[in-house]
Amino acid sequence: MSKTKLYWILQISGWYAWLANETLLYANSYGWTLDWFVAADLNVVIAVLLTHNFRKVIKKYGWVEISIDRVIPRILLAVAFMSIFMALVNIPLDSFLLRDKEKANLWSAFYILQYIFNWAKPLMIWTLFYYASHYFERKSEVEVDKIRLESSVKETESKVLRAQMNPHFMFNALNSIRALILEDPDKAQKAVTQLSNILRSSLLADRRRTVSLSEEMRTVDDYLALEKIRYEERLQIRKNIYPETLTVQVPPMLLQTLVENAIKHGVSKPVKGGFVSIETKIMGKKVLINISNTGTLETTDSGGFGLENTAHRLELLFGIESKFSIFQASKEVVTAEITIPIPSIEPEKDSPLTKITNLVKSGY
Repeated sequence: MSKTKLYWILQISGWYAWLANETLLYANSYGWTLDWFVAADLNVVIAVLLTHNFRKVIKKYGWVEISIDRVIPRILLAVAFMSIFMALVNIPLDSFLLRDKEKANLWSAFYILQYIFNWAKPLMIWTLFYYASHYFERKSEVEVDKIRLESSVKETESKVLRAQMNPHFMFNALNSIRALILEDPDKAQKAVTQLSNILRSSLLADRRRTVSLSEEMRTVDDYLALEKIRYEERLQIRKNIYPETLTVQVPPMLLQTLVENAIKHGVSKPVKGGFVSIETKIMGKKVLINISNTGTLETTDSGGFGLENTAHRLELLFGIESKFSIFQASKEVVTAEITIPIPSIEPEKDSPLTKITNLVKSGY
């Protein structure tokens, strides 16, 4: 139902409900006649026109936007004016209807004030309801804007984090190729092809929030193949990827960054080299990804900016159920562990998009 239609339904039904009660009081006191119902209809028409025009004044001069200490005098003055107007309409009307039943002087000061105060009550209630509806409407609009802003901020932060990770990857990859150019041009040529595949994936990654694990693993395979040319037997690669996990969405270039750090801080330091292991499995409604490597966990942030922001990046994309940790799994093995929730088919009730949709559906 549109807000305009709802407004008119509430406007007319509200005034009819109020004046039906007043008509019953009059009829019980002075007897039942058709005149009372005609007078009630006339009052409904006048009250609706009066309050509708009052609404136009409120909107035209922005009374709902100004501070309460400034708007209260305006409201009281407007209600007083409308109450006096309705009293001046109803006193002659009641004088005509009561001409043979009531001898009281309706034009005395007492009766005039009584009429004014009697009409001030419904008019003040109407005003309070109108301002209350605007208050809740504005509150809902602010909530929608807040949700949209939060969603926009999260998306921007996620893009910034991706943009800051990519230069780190490119720097190390280009250094690897430079080391191969003089040693083995054929292998360097192959490395350039592999690097072009990685850079292509990197450029596409900046346009997407997530990619499938299978696509991310292709990038990782290209990177490991390039590093395998450089380190030869010093780099041992182990993979145990469950097929059921390949469709899970992960942040683009995230695994590549972790593998890069595993090689840089683990495999490259010992003379005999080491290994890099990638394992994935499903645990309940979550996917567990482990990247292990030979090495000892340093007390300082050995992972650079990429590792420092991995947990934050995962939370931006998947919420608080996602986790990232890096720890010393054994004496000579460091493990980076990623936990990503598997989204259900139903949209999350607390997601920004669902909140906005529910608020819009509720009429706000």
